[in-house]
Amino acid sequence: MAQKIKRYGNFFKAGDGAKITATIAPGAVMAPGALVGAVLAGLLLLPISAGSVGPAMAAGAPLDTAPLIAPVNSSAVIVSPILDAFVIEASGAGMIAASPLLLAQAKKEEDDLLDKDDDDDDDDGLLNDDDDDDEDKDEKAEMKDTAAAGKVKNAAGKEHAALFAESRYPSATTCGTCHPRHFEEWSVSQHSYAQLSPAYMAFQNFVNSQVNGTNGDFCIRCHNQVGMNMGEATGISNLERHPTSREGITCIVCHRVKNIYNKASGRVALVEGDLLQPVYGPKGDAELKRVLDNRDKYRVVTKADEPGRKIHTEVIEFKEMSSSTFCGTCHDVTLLNGFRLEEAFSEYRSGPAAAKGITCQDCHMGKVQGIPSGYHEGPAAVVGGVPTEPRKLTNHIMAGPDYSLVHPGIFPHNAEAQQLATLAEWLTYDHKAGWGTDEFEDNVPANKVFPKAWASVDARYDAREILNYQFKRLASVRELRLEVLRNGYLLSDVKVNKATMGGIELQAKVSNITEGHNVPTGFTGERLVWLRVTVTNSDGRVVFESGDTDSNGDVRDNESAFVHAGEMPLDTQLFSLQSRFLVQSVRGGERERTVTIPYSTTSLPFLRPTRLSLILTGESTVERNHRKGIEPLGHRIADYEVDSELLTGKGTYNAKFELMAQMFPINLITAIQVVGFDYGISPRDVAKAVVDGREVLYEENVTINVK
Repeated sequence: MAQKIKRYGNFFKAGDGAKITATIAPGAVMAPGALVGAVLAGLLLLPISAGSVGPAMAAGAPLDTAPLIAPVNSSAVIVSPILDAFVIEASGAGMIAASPLLLAQAKKEEDDLLDKDDDDDDDDGLLNDDDDDDEDKDEKAEMKDTAAAGKVKNAAGKEHAALFAESRYPSATTCGTCHPRHFEEWSVSQHSYAQLSPAYMAFQNFVNSQVNGTNGDFCIRCHNQVGMNMGEATGISNLERHPTSREGITCIVCHRVKNIYNKASGRVALVEGDLLQPVYGPKGDAELKRVLDNRDKYRVVTKADEPGRKIHTEVIEFKEMSSSTFCGTCHDVTLLNGFRLEEAFSEYRSGPAAAKGITCQDCHMGKVQGIPSGYHEGPAAVVGGVPTEPRKLTNHIMAGPDYSLVHPGIFPHNAEAQQLATLAEWLTYDHKAGWGTDEFEDNVPANKVFPKAWASVDARYDAREILNYQFKRLASVRELRLEVLRNGYLLSDVKVNKATMGGIELQAKVSNITEGHNVPTGFTGERLVWLRVTVTNSDGRVVFESGDTDSNGDVRDNESAFVHAGEMPLDTQLFSLQSRFLVQSVRGGERERTVTIPYSTTSLPFLRPTRLSLILTGESTVERNHRKGIEPLGHRIADYEVDSELLTGKGTYNAKFELMAQMFPINLITAIQVVGFDYGISPRDVAKAVVDGREVLYEENVTINVK
């Protein structure tokens, strides 16, 4: 089968002292020990050692300094039966892999990924084709005059499109005018971060690249229902999405849903309409009618052509919004082949909380994160400066284990930040260098050139003032994240069972102290919770470690690149609650994978709907999730043995137990980095941000007297 392929011209770039050449070699064979990289079947592949399996290299990281992959002095050829191959030769310790960025660059004006369309037979739209310049020029000229192409070519067109979208799906910023408390809570929540996450976007694009697009909008339809209802492409950058689309699980995703869908894996229809149209809520519109009966007091209008503060004209009672089943629409995820990816709602429904009538909202939208604690009381809205009557208030922060990896000018959502600069402009604001502080601004060199948006010192000071507020908000939500995690886990009963020159035996108990669901829950295959145990002698020397991490930030499990490379030993005593994705091999066994893709034996893998009934098995026949979490009110015992040869003699030792939490392992970044990360973030920066957000939930110390 003939295929037209667009080659990525900047796959490799040279660092200091490096020499790199690339030639085309159709039908060649791979050289032993080679460092290879190519575009195969429309997919951009990162370098990988043909001689050994090592960790993939973070973009922009020199091989000699990075804890990442393969021989530096190498040459390679990679081959495909249907494509030409790249020949890569490299020498010198400064070789660097170019960032495999397939989404947007940091600045919109430099981003041509959407405006430069490609061939009809290449629907990824991400790789350049120097061989078809004439054809591309003709297509571009035609598309400039074709509204159906969906390309907004000027500011006026963009504004028109924005107004049209707002008339269908109002923004949370619009809702925040009258609902400031709810907006402030939502704007720092994981719901509001759902679409902005570069890790989720990369994961989704990677899965689709591996199954030739047949996963479709399965991931993004939960994370970005507005964008999917608007018909946006699944893989485009957030820099190119409509503002309401970027808001992820925004106000209307819950308050413009009129049907109960049960476990629909996020396939939800939103009721379209502008701000004046009805919304849905658990209480109905008795209070709204009172406000509308006092329009002069609240200074509101309900007609599109009437000047003044417009509000919705009706609140339709939708009691299901207060039920756990409403949450289960997105928080139980089953793939089309029967693979049960997330089961938070199923766990809840079979647990003690459901039996007692405790809802998801009772734990996650109350006064305290993670436990039933009652609800605050107060006005649900402040209209025209006048508060409405007090009522039950639900907390829309709903803290969880994830945290932001993006520029603080982008998240948390901030109306002032949006007015000051675009997302692309915020990405150019170097807050780490101290822009907008007296210390920096008083010492700016005369020849210093700033990005256009920040050329004014006043703009930089304004941005710094906004970011100072953003940092406070991020610190506040971190405390709530710790609150919900500590209300879910408990480390206790740390004790010494043996302490002789023949060795030390230690034990600890890790419990799930919730009634609601397992811990961890949700996407448990990438949810990292583990014990880090360090034993030191009286001199402070470490004699035993388990749960420590390699230079990438991974624990020493089967997915650690350093364990694979033989640089570090496997941690055979590791206590981890991370689930494992297992896929069946051709011979009937199972293999652990970071991202579970049931590969096809054909040249074009695709995700197939299951052919068998899942009523009895309840899961896919080709892959499964081996869960290691703890059931509600359950516990696990962690045992450790320190061998005698590790001891330095009789005396006092100390054992430190730390229960650790990290939103996902670094090996996931290694696995998906081939498609790049949004906003131009390098894999190394993503990994650093993930590790920096790691938390110690509990710490216990025990003294050991070896006799």
